[in-house]
Amino acid sequence: MISPIFTTVVIGFLSIMIYMKVTTNRFNTGDEKRLERERESNSIRRKSLDELEYISIPFDSLPFSAPAPENTEDGEGSPAPVPENDAIKKDEESILALKDKKIVNFTGVSNTDLKLTYGAPNLPLLTEYDQNYTALVKSLDSWGAHLLGAGRREEARKILEFAVECRTDLKSSYMALADMYVEGFEFDKLDHLTEVAGSINSLMSAPIVRALKEKGDINKYVEAKK
Repeated sequence: MISPIFTTVVIGFLSIMIYMKVTTNRFNTGDEKRLERERESNSIRRKSLDELEYISIPFDSLPFSAPAPENTEDGEGSPAPVPENDAIKKDEESILALKDKKIVNFTGVSNTDLKLTYGAPNLPLLTEYDQNYTALVKSLDSWGAHLLGAGRREEARKILEFAVECRTDLKSSYMALADMYVEGFEFDKLDHLTEVAGSINSLMSAPIVRALKEKGDINKYVEAKK
């Protein structure tokens, strides 16, 4: 007579084996599909990049440091400006270094998808455009933070608003800008900020939206100010 315990163990073992086989097959199927898409993407010919959404940096309107005034004929001239913070200068230089480069936001888009859409030969160029974008939003975030640290809030606001316009997914940019909106009771702008954060193609979208919604709780803000 077969023991009930033995029967239970055997059935349990068989169930585990079947589950593992089904799971393995599912993963293998997924891998095959990914490999097939990758193989397909490598065969796509070069396509036009004219329709890409290139980002244009508004150099004329961003608050770059003003050049030192020239001396007058009598040699006295205007007082020399206070030297800019070194960190701010580095941030500005990082932005200026992108002046003649093409910038495109491909956040959340895989290399396979880029090749399928624009052709495999364009991948190195598209990667360069995306790297320029990453450099841009990181430099804007740093610039905004350093301007805030120097007490230059309006200039920082302009920088951070441009970063959001570029659909950055850096949480610190959104939070710094949200603080300024809340302190000025500009909750309509905070709502827009939340809307933008919800539309970005990034894993950071949901965490940023949650944090912004907490910022938008006027009762919490009033209590914190007491």
